[in-house]
Amino acid sequence: MKEQAAVKNAINAFYKGAGLNLQFSGTVTPRVAEVFGKMVFETQKCTSALNWVPRPAGGKATISWVARNFTQRILSQLSDKQSLTCAKVVIRNFRTDLQMASMGQ
Repeated sequence: MKEQAAVKNAINAFYKGAGLNLQFSGTVTPRVAEVFGKMVFETQKCTSALNWVPRPAGGKATISWVARNFTQRILSQLSDKQSLTCAKVVIRNFRTDLQMASMGQ
């Protein structure tokens, strides 16, 4: 349960860092972690703000991978950074996928 909370915190910090007033309140599933990982990797393509995030060994992001790589210190740094303009586009493009994943689809 602790890892699921860490995933929610990571997603919400990502939203905040992008300057968006959104909250992820869905259920954290393996698919949610996978979609969030895709969001991070897509954002890395257009900003250096997330370059510190390593790629997961198996290719897909997992709940454990998100919980391990998005520590509280990192989340506060992400939240305090300037708005991630390109992250807004990524969030818009993946928001429905993330919501569907939280519903098990």
